[in-house]
Amino acid sequence: MKDRIRKIRRDLDLTQQEFADRIGIKRNTIANYETGRNEPIDSVVSLICREFGVNEEWLRDGAGEMFAPDASDELEALVKRYDLSNADQVLIEKYINLKAGSRETIIDFITDVVAALEDLDPNAKAFPSGSASELDIDAEVEAYRQQLELQKKAAAGSSLSNGGNGGTDKKEA
Repeated sequence: MKDRIRKIRRDLDLTQQEFADRIGIKRNTIANYETGRNEPIDSVVSLICREFGVNEEWLRDGAGEMFAPDASDELEALVKRYDLSNADQVLIEKYINLKAGSRETIIDFITDVVAALEDLDPNAKAFPSGSASELDIDAEVEAYRQQLELQKKAAAGSSLSNGGNGGTDKKEA
């Protein structure tokens, strides 16, 4: 690892002091890493990787590229690999840039929607198999509309059978 730390510092044209300052440690600690007297602890390795955009696998054992790919490069690779549309790309980019709590809220919301759809018809799959081109969206919308109408009629019938008072029959004294 000593040679890889030195290589990072030299490729970035930094002195040991500048390198140390950027990650918040002492210059002589960097010197000890570069001479092999000491090995950096995991938290220092993480700091180096985060601060300088270094691939941790490369820093630890020399595998892969020295610098981690830029997030936009990774997104471009996904776009090419999966033939994503511009809308797909925007959706993914906006989602990954959310804070973890916001992403969790979205996942919870989607889970609730899926559960609600399954409650409407337990035999129906929330995510039908087949590609989007195979699905007849108009037929699905019509089926969903019919289900909603049936539920509405059932609710109205239930309300009428309860005397229109929401099921709270008042007894007269």
